[in-house]
Amino acid sequence: MVFKFGEVGLSLGTRLLGVEIREKLSKAINSSNDVIVLDFDGVAVVSNSFADECLGKLAQQMGINEFKTKTTFRNFNPFIGKVIKNAISNRIAMS
Repeated sequence: MVFKFGEVGLSLGTRLLGVEIREKLSKAINSSNDVIVLDFDGVAVVSNSFADECLGKLAQQMGINEFKTKTTFRNFNPFIGKVIKNAISNRIAMS
């Protein structure tokens, strides 16, 4: 399955949106045995708060090993990659 963040918006910036997308991703991951592709094609900016609320908390809830096993990322620019990496790293460090 491919989750297309570009269909959500060009700019992903709020915690509220992060909660909404995290819940959708969690359902998709739990209902599928396939790897979920997190595709950022068409997304220009991801805020720290969105990344933390959506991906950081998801990785924390699942555990980093399961998160890595069940998801993969594609089509993100270096800025988005750094924001995502920091959000996940910071959440995992809190565990």
